[in-house]
Amino acid sequence: MAQGLRAQESTLADLLCNGMEMAMPPYQRSYSWEVAEAQALLSDLRDASDSGESHFIGAIVLVRETSGRFLIVDGQQRLTTLTILLSVLRDTETDPERKAEIHALIADQDGPNGPAWRISLNHIDGPYLREAIQTHGAALKREVEPNDSESQRRMTRNLESYIKSVRAMSPEAQRELAETIKNRILLVRVVVEDWDGGYNVFRVLNTRGKAPNTHDIIKTDLLENAHLTPEEADAFSREWSEHESRLSGSGFDDLLNQISTLYARKTKKGASEFRKAVINRSSGGTREFLSRELPAYVDAYVTISTGKGEFGALTAQVTQCLNHLRLIDHQLWRAPALKFLVNSNGSPETAYRFFKSLERFAYAAMMAITEQRSRQRRYQKIADNADNPRVLLSESGPLALSRDERREVSNRLRSRFGAFAQRRAIALRMNAEIEGGAALGPDDGATVEHVLPKNLPNESPWHHAWPNTAVHRDLVDTLGNFALLSQATNQKADNLSFEEKRALYFANGAPEFALTRDIQEKVAWTPEVTRKRTEHLAAIMEHAWQLDRGMIRF
Repeated sequence: MAQGLRAQESTLADLLCNGMEMAMPPYQRSYSWEVAEAQALLSDLRDASDSGESHFIGAIVLVRETSGRFLIVDGQQRLTTLTILLSVLRDTETDPERKAEIHALIADQDGPNGPAWRISLNHIDGPYLREAIQTHGAALKREVEPNDSESQRRMTRNLESYIKSVRAMSPEAQRELAETIKNRILLVRVVVEDWDGGYNVFRVLNTRGKAPNTHDIIKTDLLENAHLTPEEADAFSREWSEHESRLSGSGFDDLLNQISTLYARKTKKGASEFRKAVINRSSGGTREFLSRELPAYVDAYVTISTGKGEFGALTAQVTQCLNHLRLIDHQLWRAPALKFLVNSNGSPETAYRFFKSLERFAYAAMMAITEQRSRQRRYQKIADNADNPRVLLSESGPLALSRDERREVSNRLRSRFGAFAQRRAIALRMNAEIEGGAALGPDDGATVEHVLPKNLPNESPWHHAWPNTAVHRDLVDTLGNFALLSQATNQKADNLSFEEKRALYFANGAPEFALTRDIQEKVAWTPEVTRKRTEHLAAIMEHAWQLDRGMIRF
């Protein structure tokens, strides 16, 4: 590992330099800093700003990918929080040159494929960070709402806290703070050539003198209570470390929690409780669990986290369903998906039927089963039968939708999608059903554009076609008002007139995404056009999801 490790002292500006792109691994934990931690960092930075001294934020551990991008092994919380603060400072800055200098720490604005972001989070929180905070002007506009993801709510709370703090500062103090962040934040940049080496560095930096992770405690408990020979314990311990390296610590903790829930619905946290819930219900005890069941669950976790798996001749179709699922704003679908993959007989046909049915159910649950406990109970029934396809996929099985639920989904398709994550999920999902369209995953770079802008300046030409504010409010977040654009095009569109937007959408002839194609034929964008387009798109999804049936047919 030593030969592949490079460490150097850097400023934050050195790290967030032109061409630098960093991303979170798909299994890494979500954003977890609360307002107290964010404000503590701001307090330290203001002290450094007042004194002219530097502020050291520790090590940032990165793994270099062959593409030139870096994966963040350690440093997500600090870098995300600093990005939020920089975004606020950028959007409160009035001088265009200073504003551009701050934004250069957030993104390369004019890359070949649009903005190249310095940091990208996981597929659930990354789009929210990008559209609600990182994008020029977004931090103060507050147009993008968090979904029920607690990590997005934390980002929102810290954003609001920083806006309040920065606005209380004088312009001179704001500029001095921005200068301090850029040039007087010191860190140690550690670059490792492979994930295993990066995770070893992370463990050295973060476990010395600290309590072990949940998965470490569970491992110790399992090995000590399994009556293994020293040779067996050593072999299982090495395999455990391989799982840990493959998923990351937080991903492994999440997987073990999912497994515990699948084995016993009501399980207290703790190593002995995991053993009681899982091992005591496993037919082969600890040996069987460690040698066969756990590796199968790790493989399944990778599949549902990345959308990549092997399903024979139907791999493309199942992958499409998985990517549709990965767009959804809740993750309750993951537990039954894990259990199905671990217990399936390997039939591609059965896998396709399951994931297509689960995808329909999950979107219906997002839109029509909004009460959290009811939603959890429904998913629990699916998980309970995930190893029994005959029951699972029957007309009266747990994946079936009642007449009332199907009616509610139809109604929701024609109403407002106020939550950012739901709006993005349904628009990207819709793209796969448009003629000539493609299935989009959460990492494909598509962003939702409101053709009719959400906020209209007083002098906007949009007021001529949309004089009624109530009509604007009712239709602006409906399917008929959505286009899909790249981030770069979306930023340019903003509050342009419809004629200017249409010219921008089709500047290169063909649209960037199929959902946008039909806008080219519109001569104006009126309430009637929006209503008709909403009805048209809703009917497409009703057909795709077979909402005339309780259970989808093949």
